[in-house]
Amino acid sequence: MTQTVTAALNRDDPGLRRVGRLMRTVGILGVTAGLIAVAIGLWLLHDLDELFGRSMLLTSDSLATVDSSLTVAAESIALVGAGLRDAERTSRGLEASLSEGADLLDETARLTRDDVAESLDSLKRSMPALIQVTGTIDTTLRAVDELPVGPDYDPDEPFDESLRALQDDLDGLPDDLRDQADAIDEAGDNMATVSRQSVDIADSMQEVRSSLREAGQVLNEYQATTSQARDLLEQTQSDLRRRLWILRSLVIVLGLIYCVGQILPIHLGNRMATVFTPAESGDD
Repeated sequence: MTQTVTAALNRDDPGLRRVGRLMRTVGILGVTAGLIAVAIGLWLLHDLDELFGRSMLLTSDSLATVDSSLTVAAESIALVGAGLRDAERTSRGLEASLSEGADLLDETARLTRDDVAESLDSLKRSMPALIQVTGTIDTTLRAVDELPVGPDYDPDEPFDESLRALQDDLDGLPDDLRDQADAIDEAGDNMATVSRQSVDIADSMQEVRSSLREAGQVLNEYQATTSQARDLLEQTQSDLRRRLWILRSLVIVLGLIYCVGQILPIHLGNRMATVFTPAESGDD
């Protein structure tokens, strides 16, 4: 067909030769441009792949760091919660011990004030009569000692003097015991106050433990979300690599199709440039 067309045209037409050379040049330039476009497209896709790869890697590292931080925070919360649970048990046990101690101190104060002090007051009130009786007994024993058949009675300190010394020692002792009972009462009240405060502290620890459990649940949810995000990121990376390979293949195929499409104008241009060449003169 090309030979038929060229045969019907004037071989000496310079315009057709210029058109042929132009078509050939445009075809060659088209092939060159197609190859350059393919190379640039592949380079851009490679650069895009590296850019997305770095971004994905940075995001993955960030998610890993967040996941590690959440794990440490959850373990710390669990450790603090366990410590608070032990402290709460200790505080409640201390409350029972302090309550029993306060009751014991109240009973001790009551015994000291009502029984011991009152008994000493009664003894102190009976001392004069007792001293008088022991003085009479001492005088009688001394008189009996002077008898030939009497017992040997010569004490270093008369019995009534010993009782007077005891009476002097008892002087003020009941009041001192009552003062001690007041101090014991105050100590019991303080212990009861500490016992009630230990209950408040235990309740506060329980509230803190509840808050920590809620925080732990939130951290677990965050960890689950982080794990899902990492799985989604890995899936996205895989999808992105696959699509980039598809784009590379598409660029190469389109570039080859474009370059192959330039073969026809190159061939026609070359034929026109060579066929429409003026014949040489035969004078030589």
